[in-house]
Amino acid sequence: METIISKHNKKVTNESPTTTPDNTCNCRKKEECPLNNNCLTTSVIYNAHVTTNEDATGKDYIGLTEGTFKKRFTQHKQSFRNQKYANSTELSKYIWELKDKNKDYDIQWTIITSAKAYNNISKRCDLCLTEKLHIMKGNKDSLLNKRSEMISKCRHENKFYLMNNRTLSN
Repeated sequence: METIISKHNKKVTNESPTTTPDNTCNCRKKEECPLNNNCLTTSVIYNAHVTTNEDATGKDYIGLTEGTFKKRFTQHKQSFRNQKYANSTELSKYIWELKDKNKDYDIQWTIITSAKAYNNISKRCDLCLTEKLHIMKGNKDSLLNKRSEMISKCRHENKFYLMNNRTLSN
């Protein structure tokens, strides 16, 4: 049992999630990449700026992803297309509000910053902390995020629990 735990600990502490692959974009149509050919960037805090014809100043949503931005972007697109996911994020709630009112919208995606996800040695997640900092600093009038997000628990810590590691059973 000791060797299993030791092997697990070595595996999770040696992972380097903030490394960016050599290929920063794998979009078929490079001109349609949501992040100017940087969609494969990992461990980022991003901003989605939503504008409409009536609201040129727009609304902002701040989010994070430990994986690639492209994977998270795909999940957002699914929540915009499929109404059963309409309540998955504050951004999707807002998009469905606009759709219900038959308003056209445009979303501009940008990376605010990158940070390291939860570290089992330091017991902190710079990714979650940085997102919370940007939400706190954001303009309350134009920010879609809720202040209740400030008290949410880091979900990146879970992968370090031995019971959640499925590779040990192999």
